[in-house]
Amino acid sequence: MTLPPERDEPSSLFDLLPIGAYRSRPEGTLIRANPAFVRMNGYATEAEFLAAVRDLGRQWYVDPARRAELLALLERDGQIRGTLSEVQRVADGQRQWVSENAHVLRDAEGRLLCIEGTVEDVTDRVLAARALEASERRLREITAQVPGVVYRMHIAPDGTRRFTYVSEGVRALYGVTPAQVLADVELLRRHDHPDDHVRVATLSAAARAAGTTVNTEFRIVAADGTLKWVQLASSPVPSDEPGSARVGVLVDVTARRDAERRLQERDERWTLALDSLGDGRWEVDLVNGREVVSAGLLQMYGLDPADHDGRPEALDALTHPDDRERMEADRERHYAGLTPVYVNEHRMRCRDGRWKWVLSRGIVIERDAAGRPLRMMGTHTDISERKEAEGLRAERDRGAAAQKAQSEFLSRVSHELRTPLNAVIGFAQLLAMDKVGDERQRQWVQTIIDSGSHLLALVNDLLDLSSLQTGKLSITLQAVDLPALAREAVQLQQAGADEAGVQVVDRLPAPGQCIVQADPTRLRQVLNNLLSNAIKYNRNGGQVTLEAEDDGVHHAFLIGDEGLGMDEAQLARLFNPFERLGAQHSTIAGTGLGLALTRHLVEAMGGTIAVRSSPGRGTTFTVKLSAVRT
Repeated sequence: MTLPPERDEPSSLFDLLPIGAYRSRPEGTLIRANPAFVRMNGYATEAEFLAAVRDLGRQWYVDPARRAELLALLERDGQIRGTLSEVQRVADGQRQWVSENAHVLRDAEGRLLCIEGTVEDVTDRVLAARALEASERRLREITAQVPGVVYRMHIAPDGTRRFTYVSEGVRALYGVTPAQVLADVELLRRHDHPDDHVRVATLSAAARAAGTTVNTEFRIVAADGTLKWVQLASSPVPSDEPGSARVGVLVDVTARRDAERRLQERDERWTLALDSLGDGRWEVDLVNGREVVSAGLLQMYGLDPADHDGRPEALDALTHPDDRERMEADRERHYAGLTPVYVNEHRMRCRDGRWKWVLSRGIVIERDAAGRPLRMMGTHTDISERKEAEGLRAERDRGAAAQKAQSEFLSRVSHELRTPLNAVIGFAQLLAMDKVGDERQRQWVQTIIDSGSHLLALVNDLLDLSSLQTGKLSITLQAVDLPALAREAVQLQQAGADEAGVQVVDRLPAPGQCIVQADPTRLRQVLNNLLSNAIKYNRNGGQVTLEAEDDGVHHAFLIGDEGLGMDEAQLARLFNPFERLGAQHSTIAGTGLGLALTRHLVEAMGGTIAVRSSPGRGTTFTVKLSAVRT
């Protein structure tokens, strides 16, 4: 087995490396060390260093077992990359942290010859990371022990407020219990000093309405009569319920107003942490004009790190032109100290060209002696779904208002038409009874009666439909014998069936065997509408079949015909008011309101109506109503 030469010439790369480099035997003896590695261990020359090191594992690593661990990794993987170890300078034992990269050299038979590696001093980085971790841990411990009251409030869409959390600190500050505050949202406000009550209430209400942060001081009178100064810090946070939410702290600042300034800064850090729960984070150095953004913010817009060059203008350039002026104005107001936080909703262009609504929030975290802003940080939160929902709600409200206006119009017009129509029909019937005039005139009178009756039926259907849509139609549910009522309807429609050459096949059970919960008048109206349609739209010589089913909870009434049937497109429009599916061009009379009214009536009685049809195979309607068991 032949070891590689202890010195390779030329060795400029090895010698000029700014980090330590070495070659060692497996047992720990150093073969080579570059100048950087020599200096790292407190020696002036390579010869002195090599002479001093007999066992690299025991002399250099703080944990003697560390060398064996690294050798095991090298045996397994052939190399190590970025391995962090604590070591001690061979010359004086001073401890430091290093990052190692190493690989093994083997002979032709695979036997380990030596180890080559590089060593980088990362002591400053490790110590900084540990200091940061310790600082963050202390901050968490402090925020967990915030003196005073920590609370969370929910605001419903109608403005109703309630506390969802109140910390135990409320006992010491106000002299009341958390349970009392949770039960009475106005309890704390009643402890406000009379001179401060209106100001604080107005400020809080405005902040809730605008979704902004509140930071103010005011006086309270505790339960024992003690007068105290209280610092309030409250901010909006996302809510998992409809409406909005706020979190805040109430701190007793009576004894140490000056010291509380420092405490307030700490509380603002805590509040800022809550504000930073959005999807993306940004921080701006306003002095040098540089901006740092988080990976989450880039992902929000589908950007790569290269797409953001560190200039604050890079994000501003993505803002929708219609929103930019307002966004910049809101930001300038915060720079000027006119608002406690910067809050703005605007659209941002994603990489794929889509526009996304975001809630941008920020706060100046450093100012100079003159109050000019030096650094600012904040978040972007995607609110596109909320904006879309708001648009849909507005559209829904507009549609509901239009439908209400239409229903009220139809109701008013129908009422106005019914009185003169009744008079026209009544006088025409008197003329028919008197049998005045010749046969031609009598036919005219009958035409007036028929047309007036048809129009009156339309008006009545309009009134019923309007009343159903506005919830004004009276429905009285009771036990109804479905087969008996259906057979009454058959008798009323029998003349029409005979005239059309349609046979009605009754397969209904005997009376008393199919009792449903319904309004008898409205159910009779439903049955007559369905029977009339089944007869009118049937073929000559066809059948109308009446059947009933029982699923244990409901009784179902089925009425089928052997007419032309309907395709899927026609079925989709079947229950629309005034929709006749082309029958308006035929000789079949109708208004297109019957099925729309029928569906509303069935649903008003707590039932359902379904239809099954296909071209050339007829149509079957199924009405389900709650069964009444005796």
